[in-house]
Amino acid sequence: MTRPVPEHYDEVFTAEAVTAGVARVAAEIAPWAGDVLGRGGQQVLALCVLRGAVFFFADLLKAIPVSVEAAYCRCRGYEVGVNGQMASQLKVEGLDADLSGREVLVVDDICDSGRTLAELTSLCRARGAASVRTAVLVHRVIPESLHTPDHAAFRYEGREWFTGYGMDDRSWRTNYPSVYVLRAGA
Repeated sequence: MTRPVPEHYDEVFTAEAVTAGVARVAAEIAPWAGDVLGRGGQQVLALCVLRGAVFFFADLLKAIPVSVEAAYCRCRGYEVGVNGQMASQLKVEGLDADLSGREVLVVDDICDSGRTLAELTSLCRARGAASVRTAVLVHRVIPESLHTPDHAAFRYEGREWFTGYGMDDRSWRTNYPSVYVLRAGA
């Protein structure tokens, strides 16, 4: 069965490109994760930002060739059911991992405004993380961004809304393996 793709979606990163992008990011992170493990016998703590990063997170951790501990939190930076409408305040739920002295990798689907990653990085440091790195599938390159991720599978300069591979169009098509943008006016 073929996945139905709406007419107003333009594929920007194929499933094959996504797989290759995940492998590139894993190859960048692997030496650091190995060094952390070798220095103190402690794993990097990889923190998945739910919901959007779930596919990227799972594929990324499977591609890193050393043991990495998984942890999860949920962040809500956009209004529910409205594409592109930022919430007035970022809401972080479920971040209950002990971060004291840990090397933390925050993994998200996209860095748009940078607000989520900037606030999570600060929160991790405030909770005692030794260091914090960030990795995203897509880094939307905009001048007013509050954060630049350490690792990104793709860089994108447009302002279109993304869907697929964890990113949603009003909660639709998150499970599509390619990444699409919604055409303006759709």
